[in-house]
Amino acid sequence: MSDKLQNTLAIIAENVVTARKELGITQEELAFKAEIDRTYIGYIENSKHNITLGMLIKIASALNLNINDLLRPKEAKTNIEKLNELFPYIRKYQKLAEESNGINDVFQDNGGKLLQVLLITGLKDIPGREGNDAVDREGNEYELKSVNIKLTKTFSTHHHINPTIIAKYRKVDWIFAVYEGIELIEIYKLTPEDLEPYYDKWEKKWKADGDKDINNPKIPLKYVRENGKLIYKMENKNDFYEAEM
Repeated sequence: MSDKLQNTLAIIAENVVTARKELGITQEELAFKAEIDRTYIGYIENSKHNITLGMLIKIASALNLNINDLLRPKEAKTNIEKLNELFPYIRKYQKLAEESNGINDVFQDNGGKLLQVLLITGLKDIPGREGNDAVDREGNEYELKSVNIKLTKTFSTHHHINPTIIAKYRKVDWIFAVYEGIELIEIYKLTPEDLEPYYDKWEKKWKADGDKDINNPKIPLKYVRENGKLIYKMENKNDFYEAEM
């Protein structure tokens, strides 16, 4: 094997490994997506096997790349260069947010995470988000909550819990989205009956405190997992799917 060919195979190997790891998939998963044998992926990633154009196209497609991406040597990039490379995709995400749910800023108020939950559940954002957060095709409203378990294991509720807010809560189901950093790992649905112990406790506390609003009482993730209906669980970091509501 010539040095030039060996160098090209090494570039392909590095690019395949990098792209596969960025997608968070194994060699087996890549082989399945490319419809080729897993051992062939191993040979390619170790620069031990010449690769045909047809195989290169299959692997590139499975990695959501074109063949030029696999043939191009890696170059050191500054952070600004990386930002310039990534930002067009962020703009596409923002456009999807605006067109599907009228979310004007995916960086504000968990807009990017909210978009994922809405698309997965098929719900629509209620403009202004006063009171309940989302609505389904039949007009049923939902309260949406999310938590990043790298930071906390409890869901925030409302900064002014009182009988009026509790009465609204008693009429709707709640959707609880569980994140690990930016990765959505689970979504649960809880009914008013599931959450009644909290409504009852908050109501009693409000009265005991002299009709004083309760500031942001929490709902533990453990309670949500034990009492909620699991409607979504991450199977692959790069493949979202519609939840069964």
